[in-house]
Amino acid sequence: MKKILVIILTVLLTSLLVADKYAGEIFKMGSGVRNSALGNCGLTDINSAHLAYWNPALLALEPARKLELMHAEEYSGLLKYDLFSAVLGKKQRLSFTIARIGIDDIPLTKLEDPNNSVNYDNRPYEYKSVNNSDMVFYFGFARKIGNYYLGLTPKIAYRKLADENGFGFGADISTFLSINKKLMVAANLRDFFSTQILWSNGSHEFVNPNLQLEAQYSLLLPLINKNGKLYFGTDIYAENRDFAATTDISIFSLDYHAGLEMNILQNFDLLLGYDVDNLTAGMSFGYKKWQFNYAFEQNTELENSHRISVGFNL
Repeated sequence: MKKILVIILTVLLTSLLVADKYAGEIFKMGSGVRNSALGNCGLTDINSAHLAYWNPALLALEPARKLELMHAEEYSGLLKYDLFSAVLGKKQRLSFTIARIGIDDIPLTKLEDPNNSVNYDNRPYEYKSVNNSDMVFYFGFARKIGNYYLGLTPKIAYRKLADENGFGFGADISTFLSINKKLMVAANLRDFFSTQILWSNGSHEFVNPNLQLEAQYSLLLPLINKNGKLYFGTDIYAENRDFAATTDISIFSLDYHAGLEMNILQNFDLLLGYDVDNLTAGMSFGYKKWQFNYAFEQNTELENSHRISVGFNL
């Protein structure tokens, strides 16, 4: 275990020599409505359809096969976030997620007389509109090595920012450990070999590795006498984020996540969470093979966000 921790810290520290701060934000949007409502906890959530993103090592537990389509609108609808995810396979499970993050119809303006300043007779006008969008493909696999299960998530990104475009490629590696019937812990080392983004203008970005840790505890909720699950997780960065992080320790910073899942009825779950200074809530309702999910995130600095999804159990 000590050797593993040394390797992880070495990767995080070495990444500072070549990586670009915040270059990997498109990979940190979270995935899934359930997980958004749980404060963006998902490393230990075997019921998620988005295991390729969170922790494909859980595929070794043979989760239910399912499909899910998600739509989200952030910041008063300016940013659209759409996902299609699946857990497939019979003898051996695999998972994938296809994500699109986009801001569409952005107006670009010029002055009627570019040699003069803006005034009543020289107003800016829209000469065209552009779209900024990212497409990311995640593919999740699980393998058993000795007594441990490892998950691998190769990922490919296509980025289009106005007139420039770029391609990215990288991978995440994850694992989990069931301490007992009630307690599970998990880890995901994202972008573990510094994900690369190559732009058409010749620029080259490197994405910092970061470590995610999470624990899940199953319990019988007091007062309502219903089954529930508690989630607690943290993201560890080595990017000198300073005041942008919840906790800052030298070059390292930590952000926190927490969630509570309450099984109110047989096919109805109430979800609550905390996601890096923001409160979250939502619900998950099942009808026959269909699953309907809703999540809300309160944001005091920007606009609140809403996410909905429809899933189907195969």
